[in-house]
Order: sequence, then structure tokens, then C-alpha cells
Amino acid sequence: MTVWLSYREAAHRVHRSRRTIGRWRKNGMPMSWDTRDGQRVRVVDEAVLLAWWRQRLRNDPAHRYRLRALRARETGAHGPTRRDSDTT
Repeated sequence: MTVWLSYREAAHRVHRSRRTIGRWRKNGMPMSWDTRDGQRVRVVDEAVLLAWWRQRLRNDPAHRYRLRALRARETGAHGPTRRDSDTT
């Protein structure tokens, strides 16, 4: 079953602003129109929204660093730390 979310609902779902959702639409995220309470509203399929969100996270360097550190902690290995680069 397809779940359609408005800008506000989509922003709340992925913890981003409505402005970010609008920017993703301008960058090519497929959206549609729906009529709610007599008003036409832009809506996005939840699966499409989550796919875009995951793609953005994968490409974010800070997020990749956090994931690497988490994986290192889980395996018991010492992951990269900021202090490692500070020592001379």
C-alpha cells in the first residue's frame, strides 16, 4: 500500500525541514498532487522519500565517519578518532 505524505508530513518523517523537501523536489525527487480538504497539495510517496533520504545520508561525509566509528566500536577495533591526527 502506498503512503502519500505532504511536505510537512515528509519533513517530519525524515527529521528535515519543509524547505529541504522542496529542494529535493527541485533536484528531481518525483512528487504528485493530491486534494486534501478542498486544497491541492504536493505529496510524495513514502518509499521514494525514504530512498532519497538514505541516498543523502550515504553521501554525507560526517554520517559516513559516524558509521565507521560505530562499526569499529561494535567489532572492538579502534576506529579513526580526531585525536589521532592531532598527535605529532
